[in-house]
Amino acid sequence: MGEMATVLVIAAAAAGLVVASLLRRARRGECLVVTRHRRIVRIASDSMTMAIPGFHEVLEWPTGQVEIAIVVRTRTGDGQDVRVLATFTVDVDPPRVGAAYIDPRAVLHTALERRVGEAVRARPAAWLTGHDGLATALQGIRIDGLAAGVVTEVVIDEVDLLLHPGRPDDGG
Repeated sequence: MGEMATVLVIAAAAAGLVVASLLRRARRGECLVVTRHRRIVRIASDSMTMAIPGFHEVLEWPTGQVEIAIVVRTRTGDGQDVRVLATFTVDVDPPRVGAAYIDPRAVLHTALERRVGEAVRARPAAWLTGHDGLATALQGIRIDGLAAGVVTEVVIDEVDLLLHPGRPDDGG
Protein backbone atom coordinates (compact mmCIF):
# COMPACT_ATOMS: atom_id res chain seq x y z
CA MET A 1 0.00 0.00 0.00
CA GLY A 2 2.96 2.34 0.62
CA GLU A 3 4.08 2.14 -3.01
CA MET A 4 0.58 2.89 -4.24
CA ALA A 5 0.37 5.99 -2.01
CA THR A 6 3.74 7.22 -3.32
CA VAL A 7 2.61 6.75 -6.92
CA LEU A 8 -0.64 8.62 -6.20
CA VAL A 9 1.21 11.51 -4.56
CA ILE A 10 3.60 11.76 -7.52
CA ALA A 11 0.69 11.58 -10.00
CA ALA A 12 -1.22 14.26 -8.09
CA ALA A 13 1.85 16.52 -8.01
CA ALA A 14 2.40 16.00 -11.75
CA ALA A 15 -1.27 16.77 -12.50
CA GLY A 16 -1.05 19.92 -10.34
CA LEU A 17 2.04 21.10 -12.25
CA VAL A 18 0.31 20.49 -15.60
CA VAL A 19 -2.77 22.47 -14.53
CA ALA A 20 -0.58 25.26 -13.12
CA SER A 21 1.29 25.50 -16.46
CA LEU A 22 -2.02 26.02 -18.25
CA LEU A 23 -3.01 28.99 -16.05
CA ARG A 24 -1.92 32.56 -16.81
CA ARG A 25 -2.46 35.57 -14.59
CA ALA A 26 -2.83 39.15 -15.85
CA ARG A 27 -0.66 41.90 -14.43
CA ARG A 28 -2.10 45.13 -13.11
CA GLY A 29 -3.31 47.36 -15.95
CA GLU A 30 -3.59 44.52 -18.45
CA CYS A 31 -6.05 41.90 -19.61
CA LEU A 32 -5.17 38.65 -21.30
CA VAL A 33 -6.10 37.74 -24.86
CA VAL A 34 -6.08 34.14 -25.97
CA THR A 35 -5.05 33.69 -29.59
CA ARG A 36 -4.97 30.84 -32.05
CA HIS A 37 -2.84 31.43 -35.15
CA ARG A 38 -2.45 35.09 -34.03
CA ARG A 39 -6.24 35.70 -34.10
CA ILE A 40 -7.97 36.68 -30.87
CA VAL A 41 -10.36 33.90 -29.85
CA ARG A 42 -11.07 34.93 -26.27
CA ILE A 43 -10.54 37.88 -23.97
CA ALA A 44 -9.90 37.10 -20.32
CA SER A 45 -11.06 40.24 -18.60
CA ASP A 46 -10.72 38.68 -15.18
CA SER A 47 -7.29 38.15 -13.71
CA MET A 48 -6.69 34.53 -14.72
CA THR A 49 -7.26 32.28 -17.74
CA MET A 50 -6.37 28.84 -18.99
CA ALA A 51 -4.89 27.99 -22.38
CA ILE A 52 -3.52 24.86 -24.02
CA PRO A 53 0.18 25.22 -24.93
CA GLY A 54 0.82 24.68 -28.64
CA PHE A 55 -2.83 25.35 -29.43
CA HIS A 56 -3.41 28.71 -27.75
CA GLU A 57 -1.13 31.60 -26.99
CA VAL A 58 -1.90 33.96 -24.12
CA LEU A 59 -0.75 37.55 -24.62
CA GLU A 60 -1.14 40.78 -22.68
CA TRP A 61 -3.25 43.75 -23.77
CA PRO A 62 -3.11 47.05 -21.87
CA THR A 63 -6.31 48.26 -20.27
CA GLY A 64 -6.79 51.93 -19.62
CA GLN A 65 -3.92 54.34 -20.18
CA VAL A 66 -0.48 53.64 -21.62
CA GLU A 67 2.49 56.01 -21.80
CA ILE A 68 4.35 56.08 -25.11
CA ALA A 69 7.53 58.08 -25.68
CA ILE A 70 8.55 58.94 -29.23
CA VAL A 71 11.32 60.72 -31.11
CA VAL A 72 10.61 62.16 -34.55
CA ARG A 73 13.10 63.80 -36.87
CA THR A 74 11.55 65.67 -39.79
CA ARG A 75 11.30 69.05 -41.55
CA THR A 76 8.86 71.80 -40.77
CA GLY A 77 6.65 73.46 -43.36
CA ASP A 78 9.28 76.20 -43.79
CA GLY A 79 12.10 73.69 -44.39
CA GLN A 80 13.78 73.60 -40.95
CA ASP A 81 15.15 70.28 -39.72
CA VAL A 82 13.77 69.51 -36.25
CA ARG A 83 13.76 66.69 -33.74
CA VAL A 84 10.75 66.32 -31.44
CA LEU A 85 10.76 64.26 -28.24
CA ALA A 86 7.27 63.75 -26.84
CA THR A 87 5.46 61.56 -24.30
CA PHE A 88 1.84 60.61 -24.92
CA THR A 89 -0.73 59.11 -22.60
CA VAL A 90 -3.18 57.04 -24.64
CA ASP A 91 -6.45 55.39 -23.60
CA VAL A 92 -6.18 52.08 -25.44
CA ASP A 93 -9.35 50.55 -26.88
CA PRO A 94 -10.13 46.99 -25.75
CA PRO A 95 -9.26 44.11 -28.10
CA ARG A 96 -11.90 42.56 -30.36
CA VAL A 97 -12.56 38.83 -30.68
CA GLY A 98 -11.77 37.68 -34.22
CA ALA A 99 -9.26 40.46 -34.90
CA ALA A 100 -5.63 39.73 -35.65
CA TYR A 101 -3.40 40.20 -32.61
CA ILE A 102 -0.72 42.85 -32.83
CA ASP A 103 1.24 44.47 -30.05
CA PRO A 104 -0.90 47.56 -29.37
CA ARG A 105 1.99 49.54 -27.89
CA ALA A 106 4.13 49.10 -31.00
CA VAL A 107 1.29 49.98 -33.38
CA LEU A 108 0.32 53.06 -31.39
CA HIS A 109 3.98 54.12 -31.18
CA THR A 110 4.31 54.00 -34.97
CA ALA A 111 0.98 55.79 -35.50
CA LEU A 112 1.97 58.57 -33.08
CA GLU A 113 5.33 59.05 -34.81
CA ARG A 114 3.49 59.41 -38.13
CA ARG A 115 0.96 61.90 -36.69
CA VAL A 116 3.69 64.06 -35.12
CA GLY A 117 5.64 64.04 -38.39
CA GLU A 118 2.54 65.13 -40.34
CA ALA A 119 1.76 67.91 -37.85
CA VAL A 120 5.34 69.25 -37.95
CA ARG A 121 5.60 69.12 -41.76
CA ALA A 122 2.37 71.11 -42.11
CA ARG A 123 3.52 74.08 -40.02
CA PRO A 124 6.44 76.52 -39.65
CA ALA A 125 9.13 76.01 -37.00
CA ALA A 126 8.03 79.00 -34.90
CA TRP A 127 4.61 77.39 -34.39
CA LEU A 128 6.07 74.31 -32.65
CA THR A 129 6.85 76.04 -29.37
CA GLY A 130 3.97 78.49 -29.27
CA HIS A 131 1.04 78.36 -26.83
CA ASP A 132 -1.24 76.72 -29.41
CA GLY A 133 1.60 74.62 -30.73
CA LEU A 134 2.27 70.96 -31.25
CA ALA A 135 0.90 69.69 -27.92
CA THR A 136 -2.45 71.39 -28.53
CA ALA A 137 -2.67 70.00 -32.07
CA LEU A 138 -2.15 66.43 -30.83
CA GLN A 139 -4.24 66.51 -27.65
CA GLY A 140 -7.40 64.40 -27.98
CA ILE A 141 -6.64 62.88 -31.38
CA ARG A 142 -7.99 59.41 -32.10
CA ILE A 143 -5.64 56.74 -33.40
CA ASP A 144 -7.40 54.08 -35.48
CA GLY A 145 -6.05 51.01 -37.22
CA LEU A 146 -4.77 47.67 -35.98
CA ALA A 147 -4.77 49.10 -32.46
CA ALA A 148 -6.81 52.13 -31.49
CA GLY A 149 -6.99 54.70 -28.74
CA VAL A 150 -7.40 58.34 -27.81
CA VAL A 151 -4.55 60.64 -26.79
CA THR A 152 -5.46 62.02 -23.37
CA GLU A 153 -2.24 63.84 -22.55
CA VAL A 154 0.70 65.20 -24.54
CA VAL A 155 3.98 66.37 -23.07
CA ILE A 156 6.44 67.86 -25.55
CA ASP A 157 9.70 67.08 -23.82
CA GLU A 158 11.97 68.75 -26.35
CA VAL A 159 11.93 70.43 -29.76
CA ASP A 160 15.39 70.80 -31.27
CA LEU A 161 16.19 72.89 -34.33
CA LEU A 162 18.93 70.98 -36.12
CA LEU A 163 21.61 73.18 -37.67
CA HIS A 164 23.69 72.10 -40.64
CA PRO A 165 26.66 74.47 -41.08
CA GLY A 166 27.90 74.75 -44.64
CA ARG A 167 24.84 73.16 -46.17
CA PRO A 168 24.52 74.28 -49.84
CA ASP A 169 20.98 75.62 -49.44
CA ASP A 170 21.72 77.94 -46.48
CA GLY A 171 23.45 80.60 -48.61
CA GLY A 172 26.73 80.42 -46.77
